Amino acid sequence: MALSPAERKRRQRERERREAEAKRHHGGDAATDVYRTPFSDWSERTGALDDLIQYTSMAGFELPPFDDERDPEDFVIDRHAFGDADLFGDAKGALGRAEATIGLLMDATKLLAEAVNRYKRNEIQSRLSELEQPGDMDRAAAIKEAIRLDKMLDQLDKHVRLDLPQWKIIEV
Repeated sequence: MALSPAERKRRQRERERREAEAKRHHGGDAATDVYRTPFSDWSERTGALDDLIQYTSMAGFELPPFDDERDPEDFVIDRHAFGDADLFGDAKGALGRAEATIGLLMDATKLLAEAVNRYKRNEIQSRLSELEQPGDMDRAAAIKEAIRLDKMLDQLDKHVRLDLPQWKIIEV
């Protein structure tokens, strides 16, 4: 039976979505053939990563260097911890390492933000529970403090958006 135009278009979009997702998952960069200067040379010459090195140092950790063209896989400390997982797809060299690092730092930032958020929520909710117990604080002051703590919880319900420049070229 022949497919309707709508069904053909739906299947085409689904196929294109799967192909784009596969490229994203495997780290494919559609512009690789355009790059002539190795990322490591460019970053050394321009000092483009100097601020990054300072910021990570302030946070108490060091990133793998981007001063050579080793692959991201070469910097994995405990490869056995990840089993057979394809950690970096076809990411190669310093540029692939930088792109992989962006994703890892974003994931790490999200995990740390979630942990801090849970901690603060727990502490605030503990203070709210304490206010429910009869104590020395007068009722008006307790209500005022409960309102303040509820506003804090409301703030923690929100999400922060971070505007980043696009760093991957998926398809053109």
